[in-house]
Amino acid sequence: MNTNSSNYNVSVVITGMGAITPYGAGVETLWQSLLDGVSAISDMDLFDLGGISCTRAGVIRGFTPPAGFESAPRASGLAAAACREALQQAGLLEDHEKLATTALITASNFADIGAAEAALTPFGKPGFDASTALNCAHAAPAAAIAAAFGLGGPRLPLSLSCASGASAVATAANLIAAGHVGRVLLVGYDAISRFAWSGLCALRTMSREQVRPFDLNRSGTIFTEGAAAILLERADLCAARMASPLAVLSGWASGNNGHHMTAPAPRGAGSEYVMRHALERAGLQPADIDHINAHGTGTRPNDSTETQAIRDLFGDHASAIPVTSVKGLLGHMLGAAGAVETVISVLSLQHNIIPPTGNLENLDPECALDIVTVPRALPLTCVLSNSAGFGGCNAALVLSRATEATTFKLPHFRTLEHHSPVLITGLGVTSALGADAAEHAAALKEGEPALFPLACFDLPEKQEAPLVGEAPDPDLAACGVSPKAFLDRNSALFLTACGMAFRQAGLEAAKLAEMVAGVMCGTAWGCAGTAESFFTDYILKGPRLVKPFLFPHAYPNTAVSLAAMEWSLRGAHENMSGAATAAGVVLVEAFDLISSGQQQLLAAGGAEALSVVRMRAADKVAGEAAAMLILESETSAKARGVRALARLLACRLADTPEAAAEAALAQANIESAALAAVYLNDAARVAAGLFPAVALHFPEKICGDVQGATAALHLAFSILTPHRGPVLILTAETNTCTALLVDSSAYSLPVDKTTT
Repeated sequence: MNTNSSNYNVSVVITGMGAITPYGAGVETLWQSLLDGVSAISDMDLFDLGGISCTRAGVIRGFTPPAGFESAPRASGLAAAACREALQQAGLLEDHEKLATTALITASNFADIGAAEAALTPFGKPGFDASTALNCAHAAPAAAIAAAFGLGGPRLPLSLSCASGASAVATAANLIAAGHVGRVLLVGYDAISRFAWSGLCALRTMSREQVRPFDLNRSGTIFTEGAAAILLERADLCAARMASPLAVLSGWASGNNGHHMTAPAPRGAGSEYVMRHALERAGLQPADIDHINAHGTGTRPNDSTETQAIRDLFGDHASAIPVTSVKGLLGHMLGAAGAVETVISVLSLQHNIIPPTGNLENLDPECALDIVTVPRALPLTCVLSNSAGFGGCNAALVLSRATEATTFKLPHFRTLEHHSPVLITGLGVTSALGADAAEHAAALKEGEPALFPLACFDLPEKQEAPLVGEAPDPDLAACGVSPKAFLDRNSALFLTACGMAFRQAGLEAAKLAEMVAGVMCGTAWGCAGTAESFFTDYILKGPRLVKPFLFPHAYPNTAVSLAAMEWSLRGAHENMSGAATAAGVVLVEAFDLISSGQQQLLAAGGAEALSVVRMRAADKVAGEAAAMLILESETSAKARGVRALARLLACRLADTPEAAAEAALAQANIESAALAAVYLNDAARVAAGLFPAVALHFPEKICGDVQGATAALHLAFSILTPHRGPVLILTAETNTCTALLVDSSAYSLPVDKTTT
């Protein structure tokens, strides 16, 4: 699937919404309950709490999963129910032709991990079941939902902690505006599980009574399970099928505060950044915003710093903007929070009503804003929705009344026919082939497999150790990474690759902060090793004795967030969790952001580590690796006087390898016969026939299947191997494929250890 964006200016509209919450099924049920001031919080009785002191939650009861999900994991069923309603409202539920070209983005903190607890249980303990391991991967729910509704476009799982839902909206809009897709169904979702509940309680951010956003006596947040789905599409596609848009997505932005794994940055700097850039993308001024749907968690640090961010951005106008936090009544819906708050913001625009902030009795002087405490009728044209999450993740969205859909343009997206050149100015890599670029260059020249019996841990249920591609232990200090009290192997590999790449590009944290650089990562399994350690304590010691410092390091976005903190990377922020194409997708996103002039420099790549739970789900020879590429505009690279390693000529996303390859070649205006080589993962072999006279490379044979890191690793390989002309990197999984076109033939690449 390829949508050419070079001949139009695109507007992005919302045409369908769905929700499942403790109030019940449906968007209207959610809306009316909020207006009536109904609390969604009740006793947490889904399982034995084992003495956990947090006993209140937003629990969904009496839920009937949609057809096809009767025996599915709870989280997937919730997500599917919301998706069904959104598709039905958009008039697409039975339109199989349009569904066949619709993409899917799922957004979650924990995905179906509740159904994977048996695989996380120590071998030999009651309840152990290795066959449930696949439920730890975010790609599994995405595949199930896409198959159930016949969604034939790319499937893109995303995980950015509690900013996931809003970040998914921003990612969907980026892909639509860049012409990769025309229509996206996205769903934010999470279910309460033993794993999640024990960890969230251990962090001591939960209230034992009520959520009181902005209240002087607020004592924490309370978490809620559920899902919210949104259908986004190009305005012209909406008009062509005679549909009525519900609202316009007029601005969006993501970023990181580069501060701390769980605490907000001083003065909410990350929130101020994304809100400001969302307004800039919408072409609006702060005075144009009629209402803010705040993140408003009810924790002391969040509410104070979010208030400061609003005041820093809106100045004197801040006191005149009505602000609400629906978490007071609804609770904090984790990965679904940003999505459900987007739905509520659209409903506010439609009804010209702002829902109340529940349980606010004594406004904290530090939160001196116009906080709405009863439903307020008010003419609304533009609403700003703000989201944040662990790991410093931030996202903001600007929503406008649907009457503006026919005139709204995106001034910051240039046509891709005349994009700004994108250079690769730094490269860091570690895999079974070696610890750095020099070792990889030598190993690639030899071409010998680096696959040996698993040695880094035992698989007690296996009689023989399986063959794997095991990377050397990372030397973080040698890569300029500061000491860490705890580091998951996946994060260690990623930080190692980042350190090498930044060093080669001549970049330090101070310079990166000045440039407002960003970081993007692809990983299928994230920090599964830490999830195993955390849940082992749960089983062996009990839910009250889990280690609080382990839990936030078990999130899938841990590696990319740690990189943001290490190098002050506050720009565009992404963490894709696809099975094979995750790194390819973030490279596509990074390319688009730089080529369109929205960012000057982004670090983009992927990481995948071996872990017990991953090995239990492996169906081929597994490998681990991390590869990081510094993507930089030609203007920026010249201004810094840095030597480029290669130029990225094109990056495209499609639903088949053939379509992705065709789109990338067309974008770069290159014939396939001009290619010097093509790198393919095993799933992309079906496209090999397109290149009968071109050298084909299948790196999985020598380093194993590195899953989410695949595209970044293959791109690094193509640069480290001399080629006389452009090279195509083709990475595929079901319904999702990325094509990266790179040329390093005009650049000389130093590979000695002093430069890497």
